[in-house]
Amino acid sequence: MAFLIVGVLFAILSLPFFWGQIQVLHSWPVRQAQVIRSEVVVEPASKHDQLYAARIQVVYVVNEQPVMAELTSYQSSSYAETVRRAAEFPVGSRHAIRYDPHNFAQARIGAGWNRRFFAVPLITLGCGLFFGALAAGFFLAGRRAGKPDPKVDAIRGVSP
Repeated sequence: MAFLIVGVLFAILSLPFFWGQIQVLHSWPVRQAQVIRSEVVVEPASKHDQLYAARIQVVYVVNEQPVMAELTSYQSSSYAETVRRAAEFPVGSRHAIRYDPHNFAQARIGAGWNRRFFAVPLITLGCGLFFGALAAGFFLAGRRAGKPDPKVDAIRGVSP
């Protein structure tokens, strides 16, 4: 029963994440932005660990005014992987971004109907499905264990 509850909670928890990403896709306008800075920075993750982040700064125009935004496009404990991902955004390159119409400096790069953009809600939903499958497995195993098996009873010499 506990696995089922945890599974349902994870599934419910994924809904606001899905909703937030869908809202970005439906209501945030698209602009072409130019990368003006691209670098890999170190961020402390815990007492003895660190994360590398691909930070990029972009500039785009909204209402005929230039807007600058600093974005973290990727984070990992692997320096090589982070450098590889940062190389996707060299200085001077242009990329489609979506920006918040209420806060122009809030932007998302790579927003679209893809796994990378929906990673957090998909992982959360996946955890819910995993725990739901565990609950179903234990439920079925429990039901099966409670039923007498006529073949086993015949071997033991027990009559039903």
